[in-house]
Order: sequence, then structure tokens, then C-alpha cells
Amino acid sequence: MPNHKNSHKKAIGRPRKVDPHIVLGSANVFRAQFSQAWPILGKQLLAAKSPVEVWDVVKSGRGIISNTNDFRFSERIFGVLQDPKFPHERSRSQIHHLADSLGADGLVTPRRSREICAIERAKVRHMIMRRDFYIECTCGYAGAALNGACRKCGTAELSEELMRREDYE
Repeated sequence: MPNHKNSHKKAIGRPRKVDPHIVLGSANVFRAQFSQAWPILGKQLLAAKSPVEVWDVVKSGRGIISNTNDFRFSERIFGVLQDPKFPHERSRSQIHHLADSLGADGLVTPRRSREICAIERAKVRHMIMRRDFYIECTCGYAGAALNGACRKCGTAELSEELMRREDYE
């Protein structure tokens, strides 16, 4: 029979691992939402003295901010606003700090959430800038295409035979 006396205790060991891409994605969504809502709700949020007041402000935002049905979300906002590290001068810094702190949705501490966002934003993302294909043109050129067109004459028009093929329809 399981022992239910200790079932309320916190699990021992490392906390659950969060996906950094999801944390950054959530933080970016919150940045957009808070940027929109800040002129309307910013002063009210900063003046809130309790999570209940934050709850009232967020609920009055008329759906500008997601998670408005979760009181724990308001508690997390209040905790971030009361943090001594919270910027008190520039609204843009306040928005970014708050959004990045809330990105992990309470699975990790607000500070760790900001660290995850900073690490993910600092990563270099590589992407393909150009793809070339081998073509044979009626002008006599045979070789790699430039942006899907002939390098010699510049045409991008496909022959009727190619247009009839399944892969070009």
C-alpha cells in the first residue's frame, strides 16, 4: 500500500526539463501582448499591491493578454513585478523583463526563464540563402540555375514538356 503521508512533498532531484524553443516562443508571444497592452495596463500593473489586484487588471485587459483565466499567472506577474531586479525606468525594458520571466509558465524560476530566453536568442541560426538547380536551356546553357533561371539568357520559362510533368503542376 503506498504511503500517502509524504505524497505532498516536492520531488527530489533536478526540476523538469523545459523545452527552450517553447520558452522563447511563449516569451515572444508575451512580448507582443504586453507591448500592445502596456499603454493601457502598464501603470495599473506597476501600481498593483497584491496578486488579486494584478488579476483584476489582467482580467480588465479584454483578452489582450493570454492566460487571463489562470490566477497563478497573476501571482507570477506580481512576483516578477516585486523582484528587485525588475527595471523601474523604461517601459520597453519592463515589457521584455516581464515577458521573458513568464516564458516558462512557472515550470522554472523567472530568472531561469530569462536565462533560457537569452541563451536561445544568442544562438546563431543558419539558413539556406540560395538554392541552385541544374538546368538545360534552349540557348545552349547547361549548368546550375541562378534563382531558378538560366544564367546565360535569364529566362525562367519552363518548356511545355516540363510543365506537363507531375512535379511542376
